Amino acid sequence: MDDLPKLEIEGGEWYLAVPPPAMPVPAAHLPPELHGKPAMASIPGVGVLHDMRVVGDAHRDSAGTWLHLVPELDFWRSQYESGQQMAPRRLPIDWVYIEHRLPYEPPSPGDPPPPPPPLAGDPRALLRRLSPRPDLPGGRMPVPARTVGHLHGRRIIQVTPLGFAWDLRAVSEPYEDANHDVVVRLTSVPEYYRWVLTGADPDPAPVNLYLLWTE
Repeated sequence: MDDLPKLEIEGGEWYLAVPPPAMPVPAAHLPPELHGKPAMASIPGVGVLHDMRVVGDAHRDSAGTWLHLVPELDFWRSQYESGQQMAPRRLPIDWVYIEHRLPYEPPSPGDPPPPPPPLAGDPRALLRRLSPRPDLPGGRMPVPARTVGHLHGRRIIQVTPLGFAWDLRAVSEPYEDANHDVVVRLTSVPEYYRWVLTGADPDPAPVNLYLLWTE
């Protein structure tokens, strides 16, 4: 998980914090050591390949600078299945974007917490998602998990008193526990893919739905 930002919210209302979005940053603007980074590929005139991972670092030859990308599932398969060979896609570095999490900016003392982003069905939600062209990736804007109809397998962000817990996956839909709280079971991304690929059960933790966001 990434380092957790400080949640300096007036009155200690840490649960009101809104996670920052993950934005695409051109790989050409970053250091060449990109192995394992979540990535997107802009295929000119076609669209965007999402849920990819960089394999190895950027390399250069007489034709230009390149990166190798594989689908997320293949990346994790190589971690858990010995001898598994990946078949990466070689792409110009100018086509590749790396997912970058924006820093959290807490409200100034005395200011109310920022309002949550517009929900599905709100015209503003669509306007925030519009892209200049079909082959340009957009940011991942967190939305409250309670507003989404299907959570299983989704990327989840948990708000905690210490900050945001990233790199989580939902392994259940919301349900009512013995304390009559509405919760969702979560596991880490590595455990989730190990479960998918090897059948090794994760050790999920139930977390209150109101503390969760999804992208």
